[in-house]
Amino acid sequence: MLISIATIFLVLIYTIIKHLLSKSGQRYLIDSYGLGSKKLESLSKQDIRALRASISQLHKQNDAFGLEELLRRYRP
Repeated sequence: MLISIATIFLVLIYTIIKHLLSKSGQRYLIDSYGLGSKKLESLSKQDIRALRASISQLHKQNDAFGLEELLRRYRP
């Protein structure tokens, strides 16, 4: 009985932490690049992760035009 309650509690904590990390990725994109929250809400977690990786890659390449082109569709 106690083990099942502890398992449920741990799964709940894991789910909450995963949700908070997902929202923090969206919040980072909104605050750093001025992207629209409504447009980012429609993206999945994998899409957000891929977008952040693409942004990071463009920063490393110092490609300002590519970065602007990538972010344009997500701005309000």
